Amino acid sequence: MIGHRGTPEDENTLRGLRDAAKAGVSGVEFDVWWTQDGVPVLSHDPTVDRTTTGHGPIAAMTAPQVRALRTKRGEPVPTLKEALSFTAARRLTAMVELKPTPTPAQLHSLLTVIRATGAAPYVVVHSFNADAVQTVQRAAPELHTALTHEKTEITGKEAARYGTSLNVSRFLVTPNTVRDWHSAGLKVYTWTANWPPAWEKAKAAGVDAVLTDRVKPYKEWARTACDPTVTAAP
Repeated sequence: MIGHRGTPEDENTLRGLRDAAKAGVSGVEFDVWWTQDGVPVLSHDPTVDRTTTGHGPIAAMTAPQVRALRTKRGEPVPTLKEALSFTAARRLTAMVELKPTPTPAQLHSLLTVIRATGAAPYVVVHSFNADAVQTVQRAAPELHTALTHEKTEITGKEAARYGTSLNVSRFLVTPNTVRDWHSAGLKVYTWTANWPPAWEKAKAAGVDAVLTDRVKPYKEWARTACDPTVTAAP
């Protein structure tokens, strides 16, 4: 089980990561943008408007300006370094979603943080943006990477071009598609599964992990319904 953005109540914050960890996840997923001065920080959106009391694009703000903001529940916006220090200390899988394709300087900052925190063995760098994934692959082929994919079918052979895993919409998951992806040597993550019918479908298809906003209900369901191997880390 992977906590999607940590938890929905405190998405992309250290509080959300802590709450997901307390609920028993095997990993967490979160999103990354870069500040004007090149610091990777956690945010799903390109602006801070929805998730904080501030306004404006992250790319136009310095790291101190972003760090001075608070979410509507009073949490600061964490840096990637803070998030990966937390996950690495607990050996949690960290699914790091890149929103933009990183520039050379941004790529350097990303890889520096991953390596400095000791998180490399537990990180899966993923993105809807194939260019972003391949940029990381070329610079750091030792890292786990994955394409995040939805809408159209994708073969195992094609998905394997982007790394060791596939992070795929739950609507594309079937026993046949998962079998094909596994045959290409991929671990299969599926998102965002929030209710028992979706969990049952993922279990029947044989995915390796489920991304969910409802970590506590999933944990309760999984105690009796789910094989422990379904929540294995990469």
